[in-house]
Amino acid sequence: MNEKNGSGEFYLDHLSDCPDSNLESDNIDESDSSDIIIQKQRSVLPLRYSDSEDEEISIIEDDLNNNEDDDEIWSRNDEARILKPFDGSPGIKITLASPENVMDSVNLFIGDDFFEHLVMESNRYHYQVMERYQIPSKANKWTNITVPEMKKFLGLIVLMGQIKKNVLYDYWSTDRTIETPFFAQVMSRNRFVQIMQSWHFANNDNIPNNAHRLAKVQPVIDHLRRKFNDVYKPSQQLSLDECIIPWRGRLSIRTYNPGKITKYGILLKMVCEAVTGYICNFHIYAADGNKLEDTVLTVLEPYKNLWHEIYQDNYYNSVKMAQIILENKMRVCETIRKNRGLPQSLKTLRLTRGQYEFRRNREILLEVWNNGRRNVNMISTIHSAQLMESRNRSRRSTASIQKPNSIMNYNKYMKGVDRADQYLAYYSIFRKIKKWTKRVGMFFINCALFNSFKLYTVINGKNITYKNFLHKVAISWTADSEANSTEHDDSQPIPEPTRRVARSDHPGRLSNFGKHKLINIVTSDRNSKPLRQCRVCAVHKKRSRTGFVCKFCEVPLHKGDCFKRYHALKTY
Repeated sequence: MNEKNGSGEFYLDHLSDCPDSNLESDNIDESDSSDIIIQKQRSVLPLRYSDSEDEEISIIEDDLNNNEDDDEIWSRNDEARILKPFDGSPGIKITLASPENVMDSVNLFIGDDFFEHLVMESNRYHYQVMERYQIPSKANKWTNITVPEMKKFLGLIVLMGQIKKNVLYDYWSTDRTIETPFFAQVMSRNRFVQIMQSWHFANNDNIPNNAHRLAKVQPVIDHLRRKFNDVYKPSQQLSLDECIIPWRGRLSIRTYNPGKITKYGILLKMVCEAVTGYICNFHIYAADGNKLEDTVLTVLEPYKNLWHEIYQDNYYNSVKMAQIILENKMRVCETIRKNRGLPQSLKTLRLTRGQYEFRRNREILLEVWNNGRRNVNMISTIHSAQLMESRNRSRRSTASIQKPNSIMNYNKYMKGVDRADQYLAYYSIFRKIKKWTKRVGMFFINCALFNSFKLYTVINGKNITYKNFLHKVAISWTADSEANSTEHDDSQPIPEPTRRVARSDHPGRLSNFGKHKLINIVTSDRNSKPLRQCRVCAVHKKRSRTGFVCKFCEVPLHKGDCFKRYHALKTY
């Protein structure tokens, strides 16, 4: 274990993959067609844009077989169509007692039941480790984690997203140039590391050897997915796209995409509300061998039969896929690749800037429009084949550029997942860690905080920034609820605990004679009498502890000779 960069970890089953050492974890664009690669047991295998390696090939072959020489089924007539009305009821489905309170929005997703589950499984995991590795109880000073402690732990992690430090232990550093005293006041460094080591989400005893790859984090996934769907219902326009949980360690379900900024990680398919970016549903790629169409229908399951409009890129779509989604009473608008069902008459088109061509087969509309650089292929079951004036103007004539209505709406509504991804990256709570399960847990807690923020802004308007929202959450979680619940005399204020001992001597120890004064060492436990190693005795390799500390230098010292030597001699 590297004491300065992270905490030690325990692995109790085959699902906890050990990572490599020293690893840490728009608009229309055809660059999304790059391949994904998945790594299994040090071998890198090409992975298609599908949960089954042969799925993309099968889609292409089916579309070629079904659409070769089938131009007669595609018409140039664009008849006016009446779309079925949207049957959903968007909005918040739970009444808040105090809508202007930030924590009321957060508690809808991360409430006391969630913290109680984390506390129960983390304490259980600690004792499982002790039993399996036969660690004597005296070797590891341990007290069971409580709900207030777990809140403080997560509150500090949220603060770490706003106060960036490369080394975890720097948050508890006593170096005056980089110190952050608040962290030590909330929780000691050793206790934070203890909770981080024991942080767990599921009972290992209930996980069989042939369990699903996500069994270790499934309780958190199920809880938050249910909350995301029950608390808020999205509007008609939805955005479906990919998201990556960064992870560079060794992991069987890790994917690689050279075309993305975050190339290594755990792949998610995410559905967001197009306008706000609210995360509605998600599906984690776990190499289950499912077909692409089954995966897409799974992540869209809560929105069937309501006539939602799904905006997605060419990774997911084909003429066949559009028909399947339409059968489930949803409509799509997306870019499409040539080999995904375009008739031959559209594949061979050579258009110049602004030229446009389309074909229709009942509900399905295929369009090709040249934007001046290339042909853009679109498929839609929402729009008609008409051109609309955009805000962009031609450089030559200064006239408005006409674009298909489908492309204008695609550019407007496709950014839902990108918007959520952008917010999640602003003040990310990810820490350098050795277990992928904790990285996944942090990611979904981050998603829950983002959804809480969006919920708060929907109710109260945009009267708070995302940074201030997270800061209020962190301060609320790190509040000492145990001290507040303990009865004490208000006329006698609780003394502030003594700071940790600095490693280096205070630069003013040989001056400012009037400020040097011994005071009693104080801890959060008022009933204890804490002792610390005397600095002067330690230099002389003498083990002797004292209950006093210099108020100015913050160094433990004995009364009398040790106090005088420390403040009078250059070499004490």
